[in-house]
Order: sequence, then structure tokens, then C-alpha cells
Amino acid sequence: MISINRQTTFSWQALGSTSVNDFFFSDSGQTKHRRENGFGYAFDYNRNGRHLVLDLSGIGRTLFFRTAVGFQTRVNYNRESLLVQYTTEPKPKARIISFEIYDYPSILYDWQGRARLANNEIQAIVNLRHQIKLDGGFDNGYERLFEEEFGAKRQPGFNCVVTNNCTFAGASGERATYNGKVYGVATLNPNKMFRIFFLAQSFHGVFDLDFGAGQRYPRVSPTALSAARVAQAGSCNLASPPAVCNAPLDPGPGRMFSMNTNIDYRPAAPLDLNLDFTKQRLRRNDTGLLAFDENIITFKTTYQFTRFVFVRGRIDFDSLAANAKAQFLFGWTPTPGTVFYVGYNDDVNRRGFNPFTGQLEPGLRQNGRTFFIKMSYLVRRGFGS
Repeated sequence: MISINRQTTFSWQALGSTSVNDFFFSDSGQTKHRRENGFGYAFDYNRNGRHLVLDLSGIGRTLFFRTAVGFQTRVNYNRESLLVQYTTEPKPKARIISFEIYDYPSILYDWQGRARLANNEIQAIVNLRHQIKLDGGFDNGYERLFEEEFGAKRQPGFNCVVTNNCTFAGASGERATYNGKVYGVATLNPNKMFRIFFLAQSFHGVFDLDFGAGQRYPRVSPTALSAARVAQAGSCNLASPPAVCNAPLDPGPGRMFSMNTNIDYRPAAPLDLNLDFTKQRLRRNDTGLLAFDENIITFKTTYQFTRFVFVRGRIDFDSLAANAKAQFLFGWTPTPGTVFYVGYNDDVNRRGFNPFTGQLEPGLRQNGRTFFIKMSYLVRRGFGS
């Protein structure tokens, strides 16, 4: 990192990787175990003033860049972004304590120079008295998908419409959409007992990648629906042409709604109760069908008897998996390195699908339960000469 002045810094890093691994080659559609080299970089230029913030950053990884630790969402990309943020002078006694607004354009392109994603987000933030914060903004952009990101790349002269056995259905190995979202955020912390967070987002033009969401929400693209109708009619057999029965991926845009609500309640210093609810729903434009509709509910509570003794409970429910998990834990941690835990885990399905038979099972079904005890003791002993 280089400190240019009191307000401005510049940092950068570059990494090279050499690994022997399984690599997929989209031109041939084959996975080969071989040695490949990769390159990755990142940089950040930041000017943090009293009211104005400028931040220019970028990150990139080549196709065969690999790391032994960490999590990589994708490779073969470069992403550059610019953040311009302005904040007013805080006025603690005014109704509006401060106001912030920022513009955040970004672009993502691969090492072949093809643009994959471009977005521009504008957000306004208002800080009010009683620790109330209101955010709102919108985002507009453009996104492209290429079939070599998902599987084999079609070869020149290959008629995918007739054979229907390419990675993407149809005559094109590319999908593109203009997308956008509008969102609002509210954070309220009126006193020491309550904290409420709420986020709602509405998206248009967001891609359904056509993977399906389990047996509860099978694929709803035109290609998948056509193949399902043929299969249901019993017309698929070894003599059937591939164009009738195969269902390649057919990504398409749709509308999505997402929301998250988190309520934290602390009626007394030792007790903390937290309830979190998240909902996501995506509906495709071309077929008008739901790609998925998921609700996730999490309840957590902790009671701190003393500085060293506590009990903790957590329950998670996922409507898409029709699954509920629970964990209850008693802990005693008198000194660092010396701990004693007693816990119980439970895992059940409610009207879920059997993982072995694929059949719908009514009512509650036990997947597993665990009772455990964990103890450790740190021995401190010095050995003198």
C-alpha cells in the first residue's frame, strides 16, 4: 500500500498460480488432468475526504487461476468499478442528521474482451434522530451469458436446432438481457432493547439459469417444458430424435422479488432474541411460471447466566427444502482453552422429498439427531533449564 497523502492511498497485488488439477476445456467439452498456469490481480485507489469519497478498484482472474484456500465465484473475468460518494456535514440536533448519496458504476468483462456485466447503482441514505436510517436506490445494467460458462462450446457449422444437444438450446450460444432493480432499506434502533432491519428489492430482467430448484420447482423454460410433455406422453425412447427429448439449458430473464426482515430484542442484559425472515421469488417472462419461491426463517436466542456460562438455541426452516434444523447448546468457558459443551442437534423434513426414492413424504420425517459433549483443557507448564 502506498500513502499518497493524508486522504489518498493506493494498493495493489498480483498473483500467479501453477496447479495440477482437473480443468474443463469448453472447445472440446472435455475435462483433462494437467498442469496449467493462472494470473490474478487486484488494485484500489481511495481518496477519503471529509465529505467526498472516491474509490476506483479492480480485480481479475484468468481462466486457469486457482487458489488452495478461499472461495472463487468465477474465473476468466476482469471487474472494474468506481464509487463516488458525498456526505453532508452531520447535525446531531437536527431532524435529518446527515444525508449521503453515491453513484457506483461497474463493468465485468472476460480476458477475450467480451463484456459480461455492466451496472450503475445510485443510492441515497438519510440518517434521522433516534438512530433511524433510511436507504433507497435503483440499479440498471446489462448482462450476457455464454454457453461455454456452463458446458461445451458449440462448434462452427453444428446445427444445434436440429440435434438439440448443445449446452444452450436454440440457434445461439449466447443470452443477453437488460436488467434493473429498485430497493428500499430501513434500520430502526429506537432503544437498547429493539433493533429492526427491513430490506425489499424488486428486480426485472434477472436471469433464471434454468437449473431448476429441486423436485418442488422443476425447470420452467420453454425447452424443458416441451421435453417434459414429450416424456409424459411416453414418446421418448432410443429411436427418438434428440431434438424431441433432450432439454438443453435455456436461460431466460424474469422478475424477482426479494426481502429480508431481522428483529433483535434484548429485554434484559443476559437475554437476546433474534428472528430473521428472508423471501426470494423468481418468475420467468417467457412462460410466466415460477422458477422458485423460497422462505427461510431463523430464530436464535442466547442467555448468558454468567460471564462463563451460557445456553444457546437456534431453529432454521427452509421452505424450498421443506427442512427444519434445530440446535441447543450449553457452554462453560472458565478460561481460554478450557471449555465444556453439551449440545443436541435435530434435523426433520416437513412434506419433503425422500433423498433416496424421490417420493413426497407427508407429515414430519426424521433425518437425524445428534447428542454431543465436547471438552478441552489447556495445560500450561513451563520447562526451565
